[in-house]
Formats: sequence, structure tokens, C-alpha cells
Amino acid sequence: MGNQVLLVDDDEKLRKLVTEYLEGYGFQVRAIPDGLCVLSTIRKESPDIVILDIMLPGKDGLEVLKEIRSEHSLPVIMLTAKGDDADRIVGLELGADDYLPKPFNPRELLARIKAVTRRAPSQGSGGAAAEGVTFQSVERQLKAILSADVKDYSRLMSEDERWTIQTLKDYRALIASHVRRHLGRVVDSPGDNVLAEFGSIVHAVECAVEIQRNLSSRNTALSHEKRMDYRIGLNLGDVVIDRGKLYGDGVNIAARIEKFAEPGGIAISGTVFDEIENKLPLSCEYLGERTVKNIPKPIRVYRVNWLLPKSSK
Repeated sequence: MGNQVLLVDDDEKLRKLVTEYLEGYGFQVRAIPDGLCVLSTIRKESPDIVILDIMLPGKDGLEVLKEIRSEHSLPVIMLTAKGDDADRIVGLELGADDYLPKPFNPRELLARIKAVTRRAPSQGSGGAAAEGVTFQSVERQLKAILSADVKDYSRLMSEDERWTIQTLKDYRALIASHVRRHLGRVVDSPGDNVLAEFGSIVHAVECAVEIQRNLSSRNTALSHEKRMDYRIGLNLGDVVIDRGKLYGDGVNIAARIEKFAEPGGIAISGTVFDEIENKLPLSCEYLGERTVKNIPKPIRVYRVNWLLPKSSK
């Protein structure tokens, strides 16, 4: 079990109390007051666990958690002043490993830290395998990666948590059914994100189009404020597979270019476009080379106009 703890909470008294308590049990605690520098701190210091408050200034804990999960697999325990069943479900649905409502007994936090780190594999920054991972289970493959996120998810949650949770479950079940139908596999689904892999990029793109068509049909029955629009990013690249999980730039690029898709739309990398250009009757708009976070070289990005037929040359 590692002893490096990153504590993120804007309550100075709580930070001091938790730091002193955990240090008394041999932990090394790095405490910060907001979510703005969490990722940079993780990259620099490689903590073994993050204790993350939901209500933070500048950037709320839910947004920070999504950013952590886009790059890292280290354990996260969420803290919040809210404690009813719906809020507990939200914290766990967003990819947290555990959830502790305030006020809490520091002894309970210590017990949860030990339980979470005991069952989690040891990971370094970026999800790279560290000392506790057996490399016999690691392999590399070329995969088509689909990453999907809900636009304005935090706003939907703040306005109607119960409705948002139920709708998210319904939409995620629909997405999973399409992935299976196109011979893919849902790898992970933290919070509002869905990550899937396919052996065929053609199957992956066809799946993405089918997902957006079905979700668009469902959204037409909702008011504009209630629409749950997914943005989908697709990439074809080399990935590391460890115990069923996917890591590497092939995954990260799919998640990054997803942001270039319109709500209800699809963005694809240049590697995807090169494979489907003459295989699928889809109209694609070239958005140019884009620099994306943590990827050294610019990525060619295209937007799939799935409502329009492919123009003849």
C-alpha cells in the first residue's frame, strides 16, 4: 500500500485536520485548496490516492474527476457535504472508488484509504504500470477507440440529479447495445463517459453514427434544457491492454478529439479518415491539424456530417 496522499479541499481547517491525522499514521500528505492544478500535481508527484472534494472554487470536483480519469487510474475518494442516496450514486457513477459524506470521522477516512489502496493495483502517473503490475498481463494491439461524453453534464446534474442519473443509465445502456451489435466492447464508463474498443474501424464509425441517430431521436422528445447530447471521438491507434483496461496515446487521442465534435456529433482522427474515406458513404469536414493536450504532434481532425450524404467527386 502506498502512502502518498493528495488532498484537494477548500476548507483550510479540514485540510489541516486530515493532514495532521494521516501524517500521524505515516502518510505523506500534499494538500491543495482548489482543482485548478490537480492534474499537474499528479504528474509531478505521482500520489497513490486522491481525496477530492466535490464543491471546489474555480473548477468543481466532478470536472476534476473526469480529467483525472482521462489520464490516470489511481484511486479517488470523493468528499461532499451531501449525503443522500442519489448523491452517493453520483459520486460513484463519475468514476470515484469510494465516497465519504461530510462531516466524517478521520478514522473512517483512514479505513477507507487503506481499503481502496489495498484493492487497487499500484499505478504510476498516466496509468503506466508500476512495481505492483505483472507485465505478463500487458499486451499491445491496434484498436479503434470510441470515446463519448455528455455536453453540459455538470449543469444537468445540478438542475435535476435523479432525472439525470436515470437518463444517463438509459442512454448508456443504449450505447452499450450498439457497441455489442457492432462487435465492440465497452471498456469503461466512469460518470458520463463511455469508452469502447473495436477490432474494425469501419464497425466503430458505423456504431458511432447509429448511436447519434438513436440518441437524436430520443432527444427530440425532450425540451432543449433537458437534452442529453453526446459528443463522440474516434481514433485508430496502438494501445496497451492490461487486465482488460486500455491505456496509451491511442486512447488519449480519441478522448481529446471528442471535444471538436458538435453536441450530437462525431469527430475522427486522420488515421480513421484514411481508413473509411472510400469505405463508408459519409461526408467529412476537415478541421485542420489540431494540437491536443499531452500529445506531442498535431492531430488531423475531421468532423463527420452523418446527416449528409457523401458528395460525389
